[in-house]
Amino acid sequence: MVPWCGMSEDDRLPDGTPRSASDQTLLGVAPPPLESTADSPLRSPVFVRAGTSVADAEPPQVPRMALPSRPPLTAAADSDAAMQLRVGPNGARAAASRFERARGYLLRHPALWMLLAPALISLFAIALLRALSPQHPRELVPSAPGESSAAQHHGSAVPEATTAEALAKLEGRPAESLNARELALLADAHSEGLRASAKALRSKVEANPALGNNPALQSELLRLADDPRSSVDALAALAALEKPSAADLLYEVWTRTSVRSDATDLARALLYSSDVRPKASPALAVALELRAAESCEQYKAILPKALRDGDRRASQLLAKLNGKRGCGPKKSEDCYACLREQGDELKATISAVKSRRPPEYSVP
Repeated sequence: MVPWCGMSEDDRLPDGTPRSASDQTLLGVAPPPLESTADSPLRSPVFVRAGTSVADAEPPQVPRMALPSRPPLTAAADSDAAMQLRVGPNGARAAASRFERARGYLLRHPALWMLLAPALISLFAIALLRALSPQHPRELVPSAPGESSAAQHHGSAVPEATTAEALAKLEGRPAESLNARELALLADAHSEGLRASAKALRSKVEANPALGNNPALQSELLRLADDPRSSVDALAALAALEKPSAADLLYEVWTRTSVRSDATDLARALLYSSDVRPKASPALAVALELRAAESCEQYKAILPKALRDGDRRASQLLAKLNGKRGCGPKKSEDCYACLREQGDELKATISAVKSRRPPEYSVP
């Protein structure tokens, strides 16, 4: 037996020098030194448990390293990420697939796209207008009498409504049980009703002027003409009637009261307008001329017409001509001296017009 000398011939170079640790490896890298102590964890015994070799000593912990931070997401990225979280990758792909199919279908059918585009634009415009328009206050609904008093006791507003059913309930209640807001609501509703009624009659008469021959319609228009809330439309409807009703009814509104108002001023202006004045009957024409006359000569020229055609509407206008004072420096001279030359012509004319009845109208 050859005694072991601690190194074989392979561990030496051809010249006899010992090989280094790096020369004995394929990559030329020296292996790490091994601890030769028995307490080294690398030399500790290994126990086999259930067919798997696990070291009793845990390997040393890896030191924590600072990971590079992720760049902040933009708003679009955040929204996309949030969408991904909500719908998940499968849901996002499905939504994208549906969108692509819809877009491809519309591109293949341009006629359908041309039909849908105006509707979509209109819906977008309506939504934009609603978003930009100011919020209207919520309409109030009338409450029961007990609820009304309770709401007033607590200082809250009494709810009201403008529906016909609610208005009918308010009208059926005693006036003393209504609060100020409910009474004002009823007044507004009545005003709107009058205006709507007058506008409707005006439209009907303008479309068919022959309706003015109906006594019931004439009475209703006169009633509406007396109310300032509906007088304009009512007088316009009267002016649109056939002759002689148009002029006669406007003269009635103008002269049946001594109180001057917007309605009487408008009735007079409409009566003397270029399209209504020719509609006046001969009897009414006498009254209109007497109202417009200023001198004695003008009155003298009208007397023959009044004697022939005048009616009671001219009687008071002729009666004032009997006065023999009011002119001159001392207001003691006769203003109508020229009429005295005809003797009893003025007296006969007054008697004649009193015997003729003018048109009569009833106001409800």
